[in-house]
Amino acid sequence: MRSIIAVLPLLAIAVSARNCGNEHVPQKIMDNARMLNRLEQRPDARTLQNYLDETLVINTYMHVVSEDDTEKGGNIPEKKLMDQLDVLNDNYKEAGVTFKLIEITRTVDKELVDDSDEQGLAMKKKLRKGTYADLNLWAFTVERGTKLMQPALHLGICVFPEDITPDSDTFWMDGCQCHSETVPGGSFAPYDQGKTATHEIGHWLNLFHTFQGGCKGGDQVDDTAPESSPAFGCPKGRDTCKGDDKLDPIENFMDYTDDACMFNFTAGQITRIHSSFAQFRAKWISGEGEGTGEGEGEGEGEGEGTGEGDGEGEGEDSQIIPPRRRWW
Repeated sequence: MRSIIAVLPLLAIAVSARNCGNEHVPQKIMDNARMLNRLEQRPDARTLQNYLDETLVINTYMHVVSEDDTEKGGNIPEKKLMDQLDVLNDNYKEAGVTFKLIEITRTVDKELVDDSDEQGLAMKKKLRKGTYADLNLWAFTVERGTKLMQPALHLGICVFPEDITPDSDTFWMDGCQCHSETVPGGSFAPYDQGKTATHEIGHWLNLFHTFQGGCKGGDQVDDTAPESSPAFGCPKGRDTCKGDDKLDPIENFMDYTDDACMFNFTAGQITRIHSSFAQFRAKWISGEGEGTGEGEGEGEGEGEGTGEGDGEGEGEDSQIIPPRRRWW
């Protein structure tokens, strides 16, 4: 797989809390997750160890897009990009996922940086690479980049996996967006250790927030401890759901805590990463999926968020292959 980091101009802004754009989970995405959950419970389902026996390698393409050649203008140094890649590989190591850098490209284009397209579709059609199995990771600032970043200080947003058609806007919009100051060494303390990208890529791999659905538990992963609301900072011993014997999962990458506080995925989340990839993205690696991100395509894109999808889906199990820190 390939991933792309498109880095836009830097902006020194104090960040008080995490804000993610994935607080609403579309119903069809929730239905897909319920279907995967049922599949994972089958006696013949692949086990976590089955998945971990073979590392999932994600070929990574980093694209730096700036308005000039300076770091202030968005031309992030290679060391910060390498540091971000190292963070991703460290955070996903236990999940059996590796991000392999293939290339870094740099584009100086003020007009592209100032793209006013609501979801950055024009820019993505111009710069996106790879197939639906390839991760595109973009970095934006609040003043620059898409309108999605401007209503509030969102640190990131990502698109959940689903069945797509080649060259649709859903294909072109696939990927993740992160604020450029969340890379290691950025100015958005305490979200300056590169874990915004870790969290957002979790959405791309079909993980929901730990607090999805509140104490009823709505992330569709059985071993995620229930949590009534997002946690901020690093509140040790926090327990917002008194009806169980579990503390809130504040150290989970899919919560809203500070970068220094989050450092794990559950076994169930790791299984979901692999089962979801097998269902929605793996065929694009084998060449069964048609179309790539080279050049321009047509269709309809959807930027998505996460939230509380309700209702039971009717997914066909047989189709499945064995400012607060707010995230999109």
